[in-house]
Amino acid sequence: MFTFIMMTKFLFINNNKMIKLSMMKILFLMILIFSTMITINSSSWINAWMGMEINLMSFIPLMMNKLKNKKNSNSMMIYFIIQAGASSILMMMIIMMKMELNFMKFNLIMNMIQMSLLLKLGASPFHWWTPKFTINLNWNNLFIFLTWQKIAPMFLLISMNSNSMIYMSTLMSTLIGAIMGMNQTLIKLIMVYSSINHLGWMLMMLIINMKMLMMYFIIYSLINFMICMMMNNLNMMFLNQLIKNNNQNLNLKLIIISLFFSLSGLPPFIGFLPKLFSLILMLKNNLIFESILFIFMAIISLSFYINPLMSIFINKKFNMKWNNKINEIFKMINSIILMNLILIMLILTPIMNNII
Repeated sequence: MFTFIMMTKFLFINNNKMIKLSMMKILFLMILIFSTMITINSSSWINAWMGMEINLMSFIPLMMNKLKNKKNSNSMMIYFIIQAGASSILMMMIIMMKMELNFMKFNLIMNMIQMSLLLKLGASPFHWWTPKFTINLNWNNLFIFLTWQKIAPMFLLISMNSNSMIYMSTLMSTLIGAIMGMNQTLIKLIMVYSSINHLGWMLMMLIINMKMLMMYFIIYSLINFMICMMMNNLNMMFLNQLIKNNNQNLNLKLIIISLFFSLSGLPPFIGFLPKLFSLILMLKNNLIFESILFIFMAIISLSFYINPLMSIFINKKFNMKWNNKINEIFKMINSIILMNLILIMLILTPIMNNII
C-alpha cells in the first residue's frame, strides 16, 4: 500500500511538472508571436529594438529540453551572444542617428544597421554561427528559427533606403548557401544551408517587390513546416537513416522526395512557382547577371536536394515485393505531381498575375 501511494504521488508530481512545462512553452510561444507583432507595428527604431529583445528572451526558453544537455546550452549561449551583439550594434547606431553627429556619414550608420539586421537573419557573410547553433536544436525549434525568426529583421530591412549592403548579402547568400550545402549528410545542415540560399532569393525580392517577397516567404514556410514535422515524427537526423527499411513505407518516402524537390524549386512542384516569378521580375528590372547567377546556384543546390532521393533508392532491392508495388508507386507519383499542379493553377497563379 505504501509503495502504491508513493508511485501515485511520483506520477502525479511528474505529470504536474509536464503540464507546467507545456504551459510555460505555450506562454513563451505566445510572447514570441506578440514580440514580432510589436516590431512589425512599431513606429520608431526604439520600439522595434524592444520587440526584437523580447523575441530573443522568449525564444531561448523554448530551446530548453527536459533533460539537461551541455550541447543544447552551448546553442543557447551562441544564439544569445550573437543576437545580443547584433542588438547592441543596432542600439548604438540608433543613438548615433538620433544625435545627428556631423562627422558621421548617414550612409555609414544605415549600413551598420543593415549589418546588424543581416547578422540577426543569419544571412551571408554573417552566416557562420547558424550551422553551429542549429545542429543541437529539435525540429520544432529549427522550424521557428528558419521561418518566424526571420520576419522581424526582414521587415525592418524593408524600411531601409540604402540597398547596397542588402544587394551584396543577396549574392553572397545565394553562392554560399548552394556551395556549402553540398556533401552534407546531416538533414538539419541541409535545411540550414537551404535557408541561406532561399534567403538570397527573398532579399532580392525585398529590393524589387514586396508582394512577391511575402508570397515567396509563405510558400517557403509551408514547405519547411511539412519537412520539419515529418522529420520530427520519423525521428530522422541523417540521410543514411532513409535507407533503413527500404522496402517499407514507399508512399511516405515519395512524399519526402516531393517535399525536398519542392524546396529545391524543381518543376512541376509548388516551390518552382515563386522562383519562376522571381526570375521574371529580375529580368524585367534588367538584372541579367543576377538572374544567370541565381539559375546556376539553383542547379548546384539541386545536388544536395537530390541526396535524400539517392539515399532512398540507391540500394533498392528489386525483388518480387518491389515489383508488385511499382504500379502503386507510379500512382503515388502521379497524384503528387497533379496535386502540385492543381495548387499552382487554382490558387497561386491569379495571385502571381496580380503581383507581376
